[in-house]
Order: sequence, then structure tokens, then C-alpha cells
Amino acid sequence: MIKQALDAKAIAFKRLYGVKADIFEKMKTILQKEFDVLHWRGGKPPKLTIEDKLYITLKYLREYRTMESVGGDCGVGRSAVCESTQRVEDDLAKDKTFRPPDKKALERKAPSIEYMSLM
Repeated sequence: MIKQALDAKAIAFKRLYGVKADIFEKMKTILQKEFDVLHWRGGKPPKLTIEDKLYITLKYLREYRTMESVGGDCGVGRSAVCESTQRVEDDLAKDKTFRPPDKKALERKAPSIEYMSLM
């Protein structure tokens, strides 16, 4: 799935997935580290690769499609899409590289808003 997209030009990649290819690679390395920690003993290989899970998550978040629709495109069920999306979001948030700012940080950056009544 993702192999074709990585070969695409940078602008097309950003337009399709919402992130640049180098950001995608950073996300992939973070997810790979988490995967290695979780599966250090080995076991049954997962049906979806790390790239596929990241691809599914980005497509789901970017296009606001249903999990059934994304799963149909990737050949997996809704539950696999749900589990992949939750895992990717949790692992990226745990790393703090791609975590959104907290409420206090947003309040510090936001200018004060003044309201004016027009009546």
C-alpha cells in the first residue's frame, strides 16, 4: 500500500496523507521502537506492518472516513482499523514528539479575545 505512496513526489504525498514524507519516516521509527519493545519475545507476526498501520491512521484522520471504508481499502476489518488507529495514536503521544500542546500552553500562546456586543 504505502510503497507506491512513498515513491510519489513530496507534494503529492503531503496532499494524500497530510504529513511530509520525512515526518512519516520519523513517525515510523517511533512506532518501530514501540513495536520492538512490545514484541521483544517474538510471536506471531502481525497482519499489518507498521507502515500499514500508520497509513491507515493517517487516512482515517485525514479523510474522516468510516473505519469500515478504510478497512475495505486495506483489506482488513473495522476492528483492525480501530486497534491500529488507537495503537498509533497512543504510541506517538507517549513519545511526546507529536503530542499536541496542552491547554495551558494554548492559553499562553492565544491572544486575549475581546467581545463586542452589536445590539
